[in-house]
Amino acid sequence: MRKGRFLALTFLTAVMAALALRSDCTAQELRVFRSQMPYEDDLMRRQLYEHLTGIARGFLQQQDREIQAIQTPEDVAERRKTIRARIMDCIGPFPERSDLKARVTGSFEREGYRVENVVFQSRPGFYVTGNLYIPSSGDRPFPAVLGVNGHTLNGKAGLTYQRIWIGLARKGYVVFTFDPPGQGERFMYWSEDLGASLVEGTTPEHTMAGNQCLLTGSNAANYFIWDGIRAIDYLLTRPEVDPKRIAVTGNSGGGMESAYLGALDDRLAACIPNCYLNSWEQLWTTLGPQDAEQNMLPFVGSSLDFIDYIIPFAPRPYQMNLAIQDFFSIAGARRTYEKARRIYELMGAGDNLRKVEYDDGHGYWQPMREQMYGFLNNRFKGGTDAPDSEPESRVELDRTLQVTPTGQVMTSYPDSRTIGQLNALYAQQVKYKAALPSKESGLDSFRQDIQARVRRAIAFQSANTPLDIQPRGSIRQGDMLVEMLTYQSEPGITIPALLFRPQGGPAGAAPILYAADENKAADAAGEIAALVKAGHTVLAPDVRGKGELERDVETNGIFRQWFANDWQMAMMALQVKKPLVGMRTLDLVRALDVLTGLEKVQASRILAVGRGSG
Repeated sequence: MRKGRFLALTFLTAVMAALALRSDCTAQELRVFRSQMPYEDDLMRRQLYEHLTGIARGFLQQQDREIQAIQTPEDVAERRKTIRARIMDCIGPFPERSDLKARVTGSFEREGYRVENVVFQSRPGFYVTGNLYIPSSGDRPFPAVLGVNGHTLNGKAGLTYQRIWIGLARKGYVVFTFDPPGQGERFMYWSEDLGASLVEGTTPEHTMAGNQCLLTGSNAANYFIWDGIRAIDYLLTRPEVDPKRIAVTGNSGGGMESAYLGALDDRLAACIPNCYLNSWEQLWTTLGPQDAEQNMLPFVGSSLDFIDYIIPFAPRPYQMNLAIQDFFSIAGARRTYEKARRIYELMGAGDNLRKVEYDDGHGYWQPMREQMYGFLNNRFKGGTDAPDSEPESRVELDRTLQVTPTGQVMTSYPDSRTIGQLNALYAQQVKYKAALPSKESGLDSFRQDIQARVRRAIAFQSANTPLDIQPRGSIRQGDMLVEMLTYQSEPGITIPALLFRPQGGPAGAAPILYAADENKAADAAGEIAALVKAGHTVLAPDVRGKGELERDVETNGIFRQWFANDWQMAMMALQVKKPLVGMRTLDLVRALDVLTGLEKVQASRILAVGRGSG
């Protein structure tokens, strides 16, 4: 491990301005990639994405080979075990089942059905708010549907979702639908003063909590899935429900949870995800990673793909509802369907896998809902797969479906906990407890242990390939020379850097590796200039994905706004077991190699200065 002294340096404004670059020294002049080749800049901005894409492609090719190797029903059963084990490795262990403490807080009657407002605790202090729709007539016990909701602020009260649940209830199905975390009556960042969440919308609600989970090696999906599993537990406590005829359906985020529950819970007899299933090859190159619970990490790096949500459900009835104009690629979903069809036919159940396509955008449109009714009627009531018309429905006001006294679990129940609070408790169980050495002789082994743990945590891998240092021009300004150069951090990753050399004045000061916050040139007229004035040679690189290497991305703007400019790259990196921090550490270690070679000094003489995220 290379040794370096890390200093936090603060300079007075007057000192920082002592050797400012001239005012007409533009940002363009400090760019390393300034050639007249129009494609070079784009190539440099895309290289991290292409690097990660190459790694992802390798994992997905391995996944495809594993699926192609399935030739018998016994192979399917073995793959089911593999899939579930890998998913659990991604999301962390579920807690033990605790008392649901379920209770009905209100009810009302409508033509053909009754609604009960229900609250239960999926974990101690983690309140789940839901509505139970019960048919008013018919033969009991009824078939049941677990209705999971997409990204609506009002959760279970979303108008489209109400129409689905009412339609099912009037057709003789018990329906239990509930608010996902961060929606409806379950905002994790609720502000009583604002009367709203402190963060903007459902996806930041999910991702803010999900980012905290990353610190403990768990995942927000764990909380979403466990809520669904416990909701099935609740359905099974109801005498109105036939335990052998329970289905799950939902749209978008609800389609996601439908697929998750289908993969993990054998008590479900039918699964109908709407507007979710895709293929990672298509998702990677179009939308990219979505909010936290949709990022099982490292799902791709575990050689899993969307078909691995379907395989564990085979040969039970499964319907893929797809919107042709969806922002989720229809091409990817069709490929997944074809792969899944081979598995179902292998098990002699080809008729149990169905694909429904509707020519519209993202949504659970009425024709898709009517296809779902027909699918369930055939499997649960002996009907046919023909679409079944949706009855007219009277949707309710949010307050009619409200379960809690205040409209939020956080202000209704003093013992209510958020994902963040539960994750903090989990952190106490799993966090590393350092065994500090009692003698000086134990310091070296203690240091080596810490270094090994850090390397594993960030997946750090050293590189010994040629640096291939390439000068790219220079600018002289007063007593400072700024040299532009590039070096190769690892194959396929070219790093631009600025080398600031003092010209005259004091000499012999230790060289400095300068890790900027977002752009190597941003501090050129401030801290870096002051360091050069004091006699230091300073090397400032743009690590991959930053500065001149930042990828232009138009999608996922809300994640860039709330979390980071490189949020999407960070999620892609985690998907393939290559955390950005580890790769960027390599870029800086290789910069040390550059600096030691140019200055003819040992790395232990070099000072390392980091600003902000640097």
